[in-house]
Amino acid sequence: MNTLRIPTNYIHLENRDQQLLQIENLIDAKRKMLIDKQKKFKNLTKENEFLNDVKQDYNKYYGYIVKQKEDQMSALTLLNGYIKDLTISGTLSKNNIQDAKNEQNKILTEINSIKKGIDDIIKETGNIKETGNIKETGNIKAVVKPKEV
Repeated sequence: MNTLRIPTNYIHLENRDQQLLQIENLIDAKRKMLIDKQKKFKNLTKENEFLNDVKQDYNKYYGYIVKQKEDQMSALTLLNGYIKDLTISGTLSKNNIQDAKNEQNKILTEINSIKKGIDDIIKETGNIKETGNIKETGNIKAVVKPKEV
């Protein structure tokens, strides 16, 4: 019987071809994995952009609320100053002065309530002032009620 003998060079080439095919398959698998990850990343980026838009909308909303409350505080502070001037001027009767003091106490209570609301909004919304939509209200101090006459 004749046996066909394959030279060892061909065996080495066959092994090398198999190794190259395995490497090629690994490269294809890695390429597919990278493409899949890129697609997922692209989708996550779109979702993240949407969430950033929502966050910016909420920041604007909270900024608007804080601005309104600050405007209320300014108006009430102005009104409180006016009442204070009236009571000091001496043009009011004793009963009118007492009524003015009562109104002043109500105004000061409302100012403190509004300030607490602003502080709560800022605390609840975290570090919103980074966005520039809400300014810190740390410069607003609690208002002290007037002394009795």
